[in-house]
Amino acid sequence: MSTELAPLPRLLIVDDSRIVRATVRKHLAGAYDVIEENDGLAGWQRAQQDDTIRLLISDLSMPELDGLGLLDKLRSSADPRLNQLPVIIISGEEDEATRERCVAHGANDFITKSTDRSEMLARVHANIELADRQHALEAARAQQAQTATHDNTGAGSPHLLSLQADQALAYAQRHGTTVSLLLLQLDRFDLLAERVGERLAEQLLGVFAKHLTARLRREDTLAHVEAGRFAVLSPGATLAEAQVLAERLRQTVRAARLNFRGDQLTVTASLAIANSGHDGCTGAARLFDTAQSRLDAAPGEDRIIAPATAAASLGPAEALQRLARGDADGVRAHLPALLAQLAPLLRLAGTEMGEAAVLAAIKQEEKVSA
Repeated sequence: MSTELAPLPRLLIVDDSRIVRATVRKHLAGAYDVIEENDGLAGWQRAQQDDTIRLLISDLSMPELDGLGLLDKLRSSADPRLNQLPVIIISGEEDEATRERCVAHGANDFITKSTDRSEMLARVHANIELADRQHALEAARAQQAQTATHDNTGAGSPHLLSLQADQALAYAQRHGTTVSLLLLQLDRFDLLAERVGERLAEQLLGVFAKHLTARLRREDTLAHVEAGRFAVLSPGATLAEAQVLAERLRQTVRAARLNFRGDQLTVTASLAIANSGHDGCTGAARLFDTAQSRLDAAPGEDRIIAPATAAASLGPAEALQRLARGDADGVRAHLPALLAQLAPLLRLAGTEMGEAAVLAAIKQEEKVSA
């Protein structure tokens, strides 16, 4: 049974002196895979081509491109691998001014050509280890930002929205229900932020987040998507219910009382609705993209953009369920359609029982409800 050994960390030594390159190679042999170039330009090209290089050791005085020029190219590169690559300058000059120049150009460390093997190994190891820790820290920060559940507004993050949407959609598919997503854009928020300043604009977002949250059900999720844009995930909500919610949120934003330096600020909101059943969305990304496309494709302010079928007639059974939940607002817009559906039943009841009996039944139901 054979065990494959991990490759040694690769270092690039750039020096026009073959003797210096040989000395460095001898010092680091066994611990590192050392490759060589004899001038700064060749070293720069090699660093661009070989993404396995973990650290670069460079001389200062070289033809084509000197050590400081090589440092400048590395540190100004748009590639994070190159602009963060650890660089140790090796030089015969030991004066403080030379060291300061190297540090100013982005050198991580400085050694002389007389540095012995143990010190060189220690310096190389320390710089690689430090770079690895910095990369790990940056990766952790990026992961934390990506997976954070809330931001400074107090609303959920896009990551939380995505998690909740996936769960809600999976549940909806199993139980034959739908999920609605509302995107809410504070109209002209960029101009508002420019007027009041970035810090106050962020505070205003927090205020709106609180107002909007107060108008939602416990099972709904409010997320801050970007700048003046929020998203509301409403599990189990039909298109009609989502439209009622959208109107409630639109009015909430419009009714907010905001003062800035003695002036009252009026803010409006535009909302777009997407529904998993109507739009055929089985994934969170598709649901969000549908709502976003709908919102961005319809210019205007203080309005609600919903699919044409959002106001479709409500069935009697669902209307009764809403009334039982106390959601009379969700039924009012559908009363004409509901009456049309119930007309044959009302005519039959009137014919068989008489209109007086029908009215008496309605009044009796009102007493029971009260």
